[in-house]
Amino acid sequence: MSESDQPGLSADALIDQMFTLWIVPHIEASNLDITRDQVVQALVVLHPNGAPEVKLNEQAELLATVQVRDAVASGEPVTAENVENVSGIRPAKIEPDAGWIAFAFLPGGGGAVAFDFRYNRDRAIELLKRASEFISTARETLAAGRLGPTVETALAAGELAVTAMTSLQNVTHKGRNSHGARQAWLNNYTHLGNGPQDWYKTMRRLLTARPFARYGDPEGSPLPSESELADYLDHVDSLIQHAAQYAADHDAPAS
Repeated sequence: MSESDQPGLSADALIDQMFTLWIVPHIEASNLDITRDQVVQALVVLHPNGAPEVKLNEQAELLATVQVRDAVASGEPVTAENVENVSGIRPAKIEPDAGWIAFAFLPGGGGAVAFDFRYNRDRAIELLKRASEFISTARETLAAGRLGPTVETALAAGELAVTAMTSLQNVTHKGRNSHGARQAWLNNYTHLGNGPQDWYKTMRRLLTARPFARYGDPEGSPLPSESELADYLDHVDSLIQHAAQYAADHDAPAS
């Protein structure tokens, strides 16, 4: 994600926040003999558990996607003088569980700032693999006419996708039985326009049908019909694909 995805933010404002929140406190705590003007690039690593890690100048190893002014021969280094525009930056090395924010200035003026506030990506990817297995099983049980197991496995698939997304945001729901917390998160997520509200409506319907589907509880909601379940499986599958795209590795564009 980059500043360009958030129209209300500017590159200058993001860099100012980096100095206020992390860089200046780091300089003061470390007794570094350096001024703001001497900081030409910086990387703040945001660990899911623990204090942010601040790296300045040569310690902030960044990769950049650039447009060069003139052709550079194969094997020749690309220097700042060759660079006309920076279209993307990202850390050269970053733990998959950590978020980050970085900026870099060019000697001749200009530069880039980018960030990725996703955490726990390895864990999220594992959860999504399991979600894909569950949705496949749900389709198999629906084809066999076993509606109860279809409800149970479809609900599990959707909840795994939601858990993957909350993990990426470093949001923890205590206990594996936190169905209500996951439902509330998804309801808020879709109401904010991040996805269709059919995701929440589907998960809500599957959860209310679960007591009857799993235990035959007469006080639970009746089972959905086969046609309804077919639609629900499509919505859950869409939720899983959305979560997978959210967790996918991709270059962060610069601003």
